[in-house]
Amino acid sequence: MTNYRQNLYVFGGILLLTLGILTFQIYESGMEGRRVCKQKAETSLKSATELWVNREFDKLGIPYSFSGGEPEVKSKKRRMMLPEGEFVVEIDSVKETKRLLASWVLNSKVRMLLLLSEPSVDLLNELWQKDLNHIQSYCSSAIKLQSELPGEKKGERFISSDSTLMVDKYKLGTYYLDDMYFLELTAYLVIPSLWLCADWGENGIAICLVIVVFCLCALIFIFSHKKKNKNNAEANNTNDFVTYISEKKYQISGVLFDEEAGTLTFDDRSVVKCPMQAYKLLSAFIHAENHFLSNDRIIEICGWNPADTGLKGKKRVTISQLRKLLNSKMSHVNLISCKNEEEGAGVYLFIEEQ
Repeated sequence: MTNYRQNLYVFGGILLLTLGILTFQIYESGMEGRRVCKQKAETSLKSATELWVNREFDKLGIPYSFSGGEPEVKSKKRRMMLPEGEFVVEIDSVKETKRLLASWVLNSKVRMLLLLSEPSVDLLNELWQKDLNHIQSYCSSAIKLQSELPGEKKGERFISSDSTLMVDKYKLGTYYLDDMYFLELTAYLVIPSLWLCADWGENGIAICLVIVVFCLCALIFIFSHKKKNKNNAEANNTNDFVTYISEKKYQISGVLFDEEAGTLTFDDRSVVKCPMQAYKLLSAFIHAENHFLSNDRIIEICGWNPADTGLKGKKRVTISQLRKLLNSKMSHVNLISCKNEEEGAGVYLFIEEQ
């Protein structure tokens, strides 16, 4: 019973500790996976937006060409001429980092696109969602485009995907489609749980999983072995395995106990002399009902003082010596600590299954 509890505590403790470490590592890996997923989603949004602008602009059928490189920007302001007049904006360093289209050509195209037609924002979301599916499974996206272009387009709003996703907790960021900051795009992204974003192939997680599986297997083995021994002990109630041979001689499975001579004779004819303490206990086990001795009865047989504080240690050592003497591998006779419904805690003499 002591070894059973010790093994149970050891493997149970290791299992709980490993599960704690595993949970922390999965959390850390999942948080990192979610962060990386957001970064990749933002990059994907930029590439999807460029593709979307070119596709939608081509639908207009307007010839468009340019020569030379990007215009040099020396002024801290940008100007644009429209029928409503000249518009001037200050270059905002914060908003500049949120621009999805770096090329001035694409900036011009997207403004013209919004001025001349009503582009399909659904297509933009479809292109982005397609890229997201390659980045991380189970991601969902939504887009809201707000136009502050002068004239009739001012305050116009375009929404794609499920509007229920458009809440702050799913907000990926607010971006700008043009260099005049007229076209504000808000992107929403639903990222899977930490469990799905974690890298299960990380060394730390893999090692912890192996330890968890090992501990579970060990605990299952301990429980099954304990149950098997208990069933063997309970079988003593109906199947008496001690056979009376002749006066003072008893056959116990693969060992012959000579009570008068105090010897054990095994099937290979080897004879072992029983020490006095072991002899008294074995003799008591044979004559006891169901071959069970309570802890109090063992103390009485061994002649120990019930007030002694070291009784548990003495009992454990004495039972261990008798178990070793019986050589269960050869005789299949063993001892198991168990509880009897009438007498309480004690030890059974039983036969192991062969």
